[in-house]
Amino acid sequence: MNTTKNVWVIFVTLNGNRFPNFFPIGVYLTETKAKEQLVNLPKDNNYQLFKFPVDEFFGYFNKNGELVGMDGVNHWHYHYKDEVEGS
Repeated sequence: MNTTKNVWVIFVTLNGNRFPNFFPIGVYLTETKAKEQLVNLPKDNNYQLFKFPVDEFFGYFNKNGELVGMDGVNHWHYHYKDEVEGS
């Protein structure tokens, strides 16, 4: 029986006009492990940390039945590159 309720996924965020401009680079079972990895990542990129529910559908549909987003997903931004360039 799987007791994991969430996974923590780190995405690297790239500048530019290409979509997608972010890619998953790590998946962790705990927030602590994910944040430990974030601290050690190169500071020349920006990152996002997502908390994804496991065994749940989190797509969000509008009244017309179009998939328009995600519901029940939290995420945080880590703007390391922006801080370095702004210094």
